[in-house]
Order: sequence, then structure tokens, then C-alpha cells
Amino acid sequence: MSESISIATLAKRFDLERCRHCGACSQACPSAKAGGVLPDAVVDSVLREEEPEGIWDCLLCHRCMAACPVDIDIVMLMTRLRHRSALAGEAPDRFRRTGGILIREGRGFPTSRRVETQRKSLGLEPLLSSEKAQKEMEIIIARTRFAHD
Repeated sequence: MSESISIATLAKRFDLERCRHCGACSQACPSAKAGGVLPDAVVDSVLREEEPEGIWDCLLCHRCMAACPVDIDIVMLMTRLRHRSALAGEAPDRFRRTGGILIREGRGFPTSRRVETQRKSLGLEPLLSSEKAQKEMEIIIARTRFAHD
């Protein structure tokens, strides 16, 4: 199993000391506007070497990064924090279910007739068969070590 990176190491790796604490990231964040994660609060927590709250509410939309005047890669920080959380067994059920579907079927959602009909009406190609998608996902997992023993 992969070792979890420490909060202190994340603060250094993402050079969070550069943060101006201006709040531009949270002002741009659609999750924050809906009562979800506050990116600036996450950065502050990591700088204090505390576990941040709300990391699973992040939409990974990159608006925070576009607004950040010092170009802190908040999206990758959130991703690394989620990875730590998942390794600790703290990923929300909705993400675990999606991960299971991804590994079993090679896609992030189960296929259905309704999905296929919608794709056809939009002029999209049919989805790969579950078997072919699953084999491709197995290759990706093996190469990226996405799944841990």
C-alpha cells in the first residue's frame, strides 16, 4: 500500500507560503458559493499542518487556480489531500461507489439503455463494451498504480 504524504510535506511541495490570503480562490469557487469547500481555508489548514475540511466538496473546476494571483495549484493540492483521505479509509461512499464502477466497468458510471439513447440522440459514439473498457482501465491502473493492494 502506498504511504500517505504528510501535511507538512504538502505545504512545502505546493509552496503554500506564497499564499497572500486574499480570498480570491474562494470568491471564484462555485462550491464555496454553494456552502461547500473554501479553498483559502484549506490552504490555511495545510499551512497550520491541520487536516482541512471540505476537500470532497471541491468540484476540481480550476476556477480557484485561475483566480489565484500567485498561481498555487489548488486543484492538485485538493487531489493530493483526497488521496491521503482515501488511503486513510475516509473517502465518502459516493466516491467509493464510483471508483468501484470505474474499476469493474472501465467507466465512472454504469451504462444503461437510457444513456445509450441519449448518446445516440446527441450524435455520440456508443460507449465501449464493458469488457473492452474494463481491459483499458486495467492497463491504466497497472501503469499509474491507481489502485493499491
